Amino acid sequence: MSEFLFREVLNEKTTRFMAENIAKNYSIDQEKFVKKVTQGLLELSFGARISFIRDELYKILPKKYSEAINIILSSLGPEISEDELTGFDGFYIMPLTSYVAKYGLSEEDYDLSMKALYEMTKRLTSENAIRPFIRKYPKKTLLKLKSWAVDPNVHVRRLVSEGSRPRLPLSSPLKEFQEDPKPVLELLELLKEDPIRYVQRSVANSLNDISKDNPEEVIRVLKEWSKIDNSGTKWLITHSLRTLLKQGNKDALVLLGYDKNPEVVIKDFKVDPEVVIGEQFSFSFELSSVKKQKLMIDYRIYYMKANGKLAGKVFKLRKFVLKKDEKKTIIKKHSFRQMSTRKHYPGEHKIELIVNGESLIVKEFKVSEL
Repeated sequence: MSEFLFREVLNEKTTRFMAENIAKNYSIDQEKFVKKVTQGLLELSFGARISFIRDELYKILPKKYSEAINIILSSLGPEISEDELTGFDGFYIMPLTSYVAKYGLSEEDYDLSMKALYEMTKRLTSENAIRPFIRKYPKKTLLKLKSWAVDPNVHVRRLVSEGSRPRLPLSSPLKEFQEDPKPVLELLELLKEDPIRYVQRSVANSLNDISKDNPEEVIRVLKEWSKIDNSGTKWLITHSLRTLLKQGNKDALVLLGYDKNPEVVIKDFKVDPEVVIGEQFSFSFELSSVKKQKLMIDYRIYYMKANGKLAGKVFKLRKFVLKKDEKKTIIKKHSFRQMSTRKHYPGEHKIELIVNGESLIVKEFKVSEL
């Protein structure tokens, strides 16, 4: 079975769907457009495919932006009826939102562009396309997002948190919000009790972004939110703190009910002395509690890098509450399979056990090649 590449969600099928819908409202040579775009997509990345389709659309539509965008708007498919995105058919929207972001940035076109992004968001998302407007027109775009935060459409509400994320994946960062996250936090405040998990997850992802540059601000906000008796809010608080928890941030741990100073005893910490690249590494230990306490067990692998130096990465292991003198035996396997996101190198490695952010024990092991 061939490997699925994400870029392939923009393909002949999505291009034909777009062309057929446009042709209902504006005369174009559908087959010529579909053939040219399909051939041009072959070697392009996902982002490059979006740009290519967008610019090919520009060539066949009226050059006056208002005329072109009204044709596009009248050619949109049906709104998404689900609370979350499913499947890939809706990705035909991505080149259309990019069209707005590139060709509709002038002040005279602002209102029409906002209308377009609003409607397109109901079919997928405009999270990347809204960002040029935030940069160029921050005051009125933030006001627009505040009004959308109470919109009845879940996808529009999610756009508020997702589009304003300081570190949105596959997009350039909003550095102004990395330096001062208050405008984003004001938007998230309006969404903190949203009933839909799709929005809650986006709010949490935005807070997690902010925590990488402004951890104190996130802790301050979440301390206030923790007073709210709402299960969705409580879920997003936990999800928001995942980076700070990996870092062993004490304030984040306390906020979730973990003791800053865990009182535990670790015995029989056993690790495989050697693992071959491509195979699994095993470790085990017994943990007992001196008192009743909530515990979060992580481990950090110190990987040998290409430069011969070690670099650590934290992995989640277990969360539980132990009573006084209660014991747990934990056994774990960790893959050393080569991946596109992590290349393994032979040499001395280390594993570290972490309880409630506290490093308790470290052992060495060897990684070798076949």
